[in-house]
Amino acid sequence: MVRPTAIWNRDSILELLAREFARSAREGGSLCVMLVGIDQFKTISSQQGSSQGDLVLGEIAKRLSGLMRPYDHIGRYSTEQLLIVATNCKPENGVALAEKLRESVAQSPIEVAGAGIRATISLALATSGDFSTDKQEELLRELEKAQYKAEGNGGNRVEPVSHASFPRRTRPQRRRIRGSLVLAGALAAAIVVLFLAAPSWTCAPFLLGDIFDTSELPPPLPANCVPTSEAPSEATLRSLESQREAHGLVLRGKVTCKISSSLGARSNRGRDQQWLGNIYIGGTLQYHRQVLIAASEDTPGGTLITVELCLMPWWKYIDQSGGHCWEQVEFWK
Repeated sequence: MVRPTAIWNRDSILELLAREFARSAREGGSLCVMLVGIDQFKTISSQQGSSQGDLVLGEIAKRLSGLMRPYDHIGRYSTEQLLIVATNCKPENGVALAEKLRESVAQSPIEVAGAGIRATISLALATSGDFSTDKQEELLRELEKAQYKAEGNGGNRVEPVSHASFPRRTRPQRRRIRGSLVLAGALAAAIVVLFLAAPSWTCAPFLLGDIFDTSELPPPLPANCVPTSEAPSEATLRSLESQREAHGLVLRGKVTCKISSSLGARSNRGRDQQWLGNIYIGGTLQYHRQVLIAASEDTPGGTLITVELCLMPWWKYIDQSGGHCWEQVEFWK
């Protein structure tokens, strides 16, 4: 990626955040994370079209990127939000940087297609002193709350995330273990009971590779399906969300593509539906812990296909039926 002409997509910026999260915990370094929202995005999109809103977001991203250090990261978090990950950034430096970025947008119009558009941004800021290193998803939720709060208070402001939102985990005091023979006997009895009562857990050690590997699978999209910024309908999003909740899945990413209509639209539509049914039986596809959920809908100009990349929680994954667990082991052999 060459700054300032490009920014990371959602999957990449979240992966970079996870990496810096782990590094900050391991090395004790400082980290600043910012969620940036355009205060006037909905107004710009409704009055001038969603494509114009995307252009404004892109120009703002370029302006912010030009003020950041070469080893900082910026990417698109949502339709109207940007996520910034600044490494080796102390809390006082994070506040100064956030104010500098805010002022850079507010001080002059955004030039798009030869026209100047006035826009401001609201930033939610969290530093390594505000969060515990094993709660990245909670951090993102709190950043979203703080960013919406900043917009609700008039926008064009920096809203720090409260320290109270992220209680640090304290390590329990180590106690000297006595009665090693009793402990060994209890452990052996527990293993026997586990083997008899929950055979899937006895197979769990073979699944450790899946538990620690949370990399995502690329969704198998049709060759004629072009990635698009067009958003799926609320009904489709609610349907996908209900499927996720029903299966207890964690959303890791989302991809939307569009198959344009043509003279042979009806026959193409039939083939697309057949592809969707074969790949996603019942709307889902599971590969180890990775679960892909797909839905399609007719929109003006073609068919919109949305695929969500989800992850099954590790405790639910290894607590599946024993037969499925051993099938996985046989697959690896």
